[in-house]
Amino acid sequence: MEEQVSIKKSRWFYGALAITILNPIFAGLIIGLLLLREPEMRREGTIITIFSLVWGAITLLLAAKYGLPR
Repeated sequence: MEEQVSIKKSRWFYGALAITILNPIFAGLIIGLLLLREPEMRREGTIITIFSLVWGAITLLLAAKYGLPR
Protein backbone atom coordinates (compact mmCIF):
# COMPACT_ATOMS: atom_id res chain seq x y z
CA MET A 1 0.00 0.00 0.00
CA GLU A 2 2.86 2.36 0.88
CA GLU A 3 4.40 1.78 -2.55
CA GLN A 4 1.14 2.76 -4.30
CA VAL A 5 1.02 6.03 -2.36
CA SER A 6 4.63 6.74 -3.33
CA ILE A 7 3.86 6.07 -7.01
CA LYS A 8 0.81 8.36 -6.91
CA LYS A 9 2.86 11.12 -5.25
CA SER A 10 5.56 10.88 -7.90
CA ARG A 11 2.95 10.97 -10.67
CA TRP A 12 1.44 14.14 -9.20
CA PHE A 13 4.89 15.66 -8.78
CA TYR A 14 6.05 14.95 -12.35
CA GLY A 15 2.71 16.08 -13.78
CA ALA A 16 2.92 19.32 -11.84
CA LEU A 17 6.52 19.79 -12.97
CA ALA A 18 5.52 19.38 -16.62
CA ILE A 19 2.68 21.89 -16.23
CA THR A 20 5.05 24.32 -14.51
CA ILE A 21 7.59 24.09 -17.33
CA LEU A 22 4.93 24.80 -19.95
CA ASN A 23 3.11 27.59 -18.09
CA PRO A 24 5.10 28.68 -15.04
CA ILE A 25 3.36 31.82 -13.93
CA PHE A 26 -0.31 30.93 -13.58
CA ALA A 27 -0.76 27.18 -13.89
CA GLY A 28 2.49 26.36 -12.10
CA LEU A 29 1.65 28.56 -9.14
CA ILE A 30 -1.89 27.22 -8.90
CA ILE A 31 -0.76 23.58 -8.97
CA GLY A 32 2.06 24.32 -6.51
CA LEU A 33 -0.29 26.03 -4.07
CA LEU A 34 -2.81 23.20 -4.36
CA LEU A 35 -0.09 20.67 -3.56
CA LEU A 36 0.96 22.78 -0.57
CA ARG A 37 -2.52 22.39 0.91
CA GLU A 38 -2.23 18.59 0.94
CA PRO A 39 -0.40 17.46 4.11
CA GLU A 40 1.43 14.54 2.46
CA MET A 41 2.43 16.63 -0.60
CA ARG A 42 3.75 19.72 1.22
CA ARG A 43 7.39 19.12 0.24
CA GLU A 44 6.52 18.60 -3.43
CA GLY A 45 4.26 21.66 -3.37
CA THR A 46 7.11 23.78 -2.03
CA ILE A 47 9.44 22.55 -4.76
CA ILE A 48 6.88 23.20 -7.51
CA THR A 49 5.99 26.68 -6.19
CA ILE A 50 9.63 27.79 -5.92
CA PHE A 51 10.48 26.30 -9.32
CA SER A 52 7.46 28.04 -10.83
CA LEU A 53 8.53 31.43 -9.48
CA VAL A 54 12.15 31.02 -10.60
CA TRP A 55 11.25 29.62 -14.03
CA GLY A 56 8.63 32.34 -14.54
CA ALA A 57 11.17 35.05 -13.73
CA ILE A 58 13.71 33.51 -16.11
CA THR A 59 11.20 33.29 -18.96
CA LEU A 60 10.05 36.88 -18.43
CA LEU A 61 13.65 38.14 -18.41
CA LEU A 62 14.48 36.18 -21.56
CA ALA A 63 11.33 37.42 -23.28
CA ALA A 64 12.21 41.02 -22.39
CA LYS A 65 15.79 40.64 -23.60
CA TYR A 66 15.20 38.59 -26.76
CA GLY A 67 11.64 39.61 -27.62
CA LEU A 68 10.27 39.49 -31.12
CA PRO A 69 11.64 42.20 -33.43
CA ARG A 70 9.25 44.90 -34.54
